[in-house]
Amino acid sequence: MTDAPGWQVSPRWIEWRRTVDLLKYDERFALMAERGDSIHGEADFIERLFPQRKISLLDAGCGTGRLAIEMTSRGHHAVGVDLDPDMIARARSKAPDIEWHVADLSKLALGSKSEVVVMAGNIPLFCAPGSQAAIIKSLSQHIVTDGYLITGFSLEDRGDSYLGADYQRDALAAGLTFVAEYSNWNGDGSITGDDYTVMVHQLH
Repeated sequence: MTDAPGWQVSPRWIEWRRTVDLLKYDERFALMAERGDSIHGEADFIERLFPQRKISLLDAGCGTGRLAIEMTSRGHHAVGVDLDPDMIARARSKAPDIEWHVADLSKLALGSKSEVVVMAGNIPLFCAPGSQAAIIKSLSQHIVTDGYLITGFSLEDRGDSYLGADYQRDALAAGLTFVAEYSNWNGDGSITGDDYTVMVHQLH
């Protein structure tokens, strides 16, 4: 199993990686951008929290670096972390000047803190089962006082689902304060029956 792409992350991640060519994965976003589609909803969301100023950002579970690269292009300071070395290699090939780390989010120890930590790519669903609380706790230790943890993930209907209520519980246990919940990165209000959540918590 250790020769499978993404074996470091989780069985579910391995299954996803088996279906994905990373070059084509990036090309898909590039084609969407060429069509005029919005592909940077996460970056837009973050900038609405901090109008007219530049911030420091930790892109946790950064994948091939789309968010960190976009935020850097807008003048912010971004660092990317992912446990899958293939993802980091791809991110580094696109933006070698950004600081990239191959690391386990549940044991992260960068020695630095950011104003915003973002988990934008279904990280609570793809991480190792049972590691979500440790990940949230670890990330909370990388946030400056009054900084934010922002997480977006799908709300699934399956027996082993990690739900919004689970995330809320783990965030509060990590010492974070709930700020807001939305149904997407556009900032639309959350309602019962949504299949996606974006949660904002703050460290005081």
